Amino acid sequence: MQASVMRIDDFISDKRTLVIPVYQRNYDWKTANCEQLFDDVERIAENGKDHFIGTFVYQHKPAAGIFQEFIIIDGQQRITSTILFAKAIYDSTDDEDLKDDIHATFIKHSKGELKNKCKLRPTEYDHATFEKLMADTFDENIFNRDEKNSALYRNYLFFREKISASQFTPQKLHEAIYQLKVVSILLQDENPQEIFESLNSTGLDLSKADLIRNFLLMPLDYDRQQELYKNYWLKIEEFLRPSDSVENFFVQYLITKRKTDTVMETKKQRLSERNLYTTFKNFFAMNFADAEPCLKDLFRYAKFFRRLIFNDDTKFENLSALDKKFYEVVYWLDAGNAPIILMYLLDRYEKNNFDEETFIKFVDALISLVFRAKICGNAGITSQFAGNMLARLDKENILDEQAFWKAITFGKGRYAFPNDKDFQAALVTNNLYETIKSHGCKYLLYSLERAARAKEMPSYSEATVEHIMPQKLNGAWKDYLTNRNDISAHEIWLHTLGNLTLTGENSTLGNADFDTKKEIYTRSNFFYTRALANSADWTSKQIQLRAKKLAGEAIKIWTLPEKFNATLPSANSIVTLDSDFGTLTGSRPAGVVIFGKEIKMPYWNHLLREIMRQLYTLDSDIFRQAASIRPNLFSTEPTDFKLDENFYMETGFSTENCLKIVKVLVENFDRLGGTNFKEEIYFTLR
Repeated sequence: MQASVMRIDDFISDKRTLVIPVYQRNYDWKTANCEQLFDDVERIAENGKDHFIGTFVYQHKPAAGIFQEFIIIDGQQRITSTILFAKAIYDSTDDEDLKDDIHATFIKHSKGELKNKCKLRPTEYDHATFEKLMADTFDENIFNRDEKNSALYRNYLFFREKISASQFTPQKLHEAIYQLKVVSILLQDENPQEIFESLNSTGLDLSKADLIRNFLLMPLDYDRQQELYKNYWLKIEEFLRPSDSVENFFVQYLITKRKTDTVMETKKQRLSERNLYTTFKNFFAMNFADAEPCLKDLFRYAKFFRRLIFNDDTKFENLSALDKKFYEVVYWLDAGNAPIILMYLLDRYEKNNFDEETFIKFVDALISLVFRAKICGNAGITSQFAGNMLARLDKENILDEQAFWKAITFGKGRYAFPNDKDFQAALVTNNLYETIKSHGCKYLLYSLERAARAKEMPSYSEATVEHIMPQKLNGAWKDYLTNRNDISAHEIWLHTLGNLTLTGENSTLGNADFDTKKEIYTRSNFFYTRALANSADWTSKQIQLRAKKLAGEAIKIWTLPEKFNATLPSANSIVTLDSDFGTLTGSRPAGVVIFGKEIKMPYWNHLLREIMRQLYTLDSDIFRQAASIRPNLFSTEPTDFKLDENFYMETGFSTENCLKIVKVLVENFDRLGGTNFKEEIYFTLR
């Protein structure tokens, strides 16, 4: 390793090209980073003192010829930003001598075989945008939308604006850049991957996706890196670019492949972006001998994932029948963890395990689960549920509807598939406009209208949700309800399903009286809206009757086969740690479900003891830390419940206090241990 201090312009000399290798992250400096660099340069311009901006670590590229190529191991963000700054000065001045100096020093080679070639060769991802920015004349019209949204383009414009507003001339700022000092370190026999991962520079922290890419590519020689990067990684990034979260893909990919979101058996930690890199390395070691098979598999699943990315510009009517179902569950219902299951199904579909018609039925079942869960306040598809479901599906050599329904209805408590009774009750009585918001109600009502085969339905984007009894009562509506002895209907039934309908004329209707609204409803292209014109009155009675009718239609859309309806417990018999404990006074538990196992418990204080015992056995150190939040409950002196030698707990409390103690201690254990037991523990009632 050779180190030397030099000016940045000497590092970017005329006889070398700086190459950003494929294992580096794409250019991603934020505005705040660029502002700091600009402030540093202005400070130099003001006081004339040199300024150190960090360490540049590099390797010579083998057989690079007379013009050297430096592979940048660390420092690419600062190098790229400095060149963007210099180019912004170039484009901000009419001084031809100054432009020539900047061009030759920072932008392009001025002679030899590399004449007019850029001195910096960024990653393939950034290459086209960078080349356009380095053109002799800046022209915003040559950049496409993605390029204009890039960090390169954004930061170039930032420097242009700052230069224009600066008290210093372009010449003075250019001179100040020459006083930026760096420590350049040439690697010789050192391992670049180890150096790269251990450096703690002033640049951006690496994302977990950056670390995974480097883990796969850095051990390879340069040519092999280039080959695998172009054949796989670059294409993976292109697939994932619209999702704006490469890390989320890797998390969901690992859950799909591993059939679990658990990463540490001893503490039951869940896979997240925080532990993604370590989990990926372990997964790689257990499943792949080298990088290419892993990249091939990632590429394949990235194609699946891209198929599940939608946005406001997606043309629903142009999608295939299967993709419309994907759109419904991922986009309309916003089921963020559904891709875990869908990627698994796409894999088996490609292997001809089932046909498209069956696949659509599988997705319909997922849609039913997700929507029923939203209405009833259940968990729906969490990462934990998805992993457990895939573990069950993976045991099925023949994946048919029966096997799929069996796997999707395995959940209990908050993870249960809501049965028809609970679903209908929630549809009738819950304040849906507040719980699933306007977009959820719109999806519900539009789906009901589609099922009614309404003719000439407006498009989904044109439909709006209307409160039949308005959100704000004017004098006429207050008199209307008071005269019918039903003024309380507004508070109780306003946001429920029976009082909601679809219209294309929401602003016209407003808080008009019911008779006026009925005249407008007669012209509606929505079936259930048009039917409102047949109602003589609009009170709590009519709202409830309409809700029950719509709920009866809803269970035909978001279905649950009768066989599984009969086996699912009612939501009324389930208690979670988010339940209202005050309502349980006088009740008795039947059992507790913890760590996926159901244990019979006849009394609440027995239940408290069992949960504490399980958590203490799992990790006594974390439990003792968690217990410090309620020190009055624990003692070194013998009392009614012994956890360990010299560690006892008071447990003789009321039902409500027992459950409050469980909740606070489990939440604290989760916080300290990185677990998620609060979402997994629930109780059944007698």
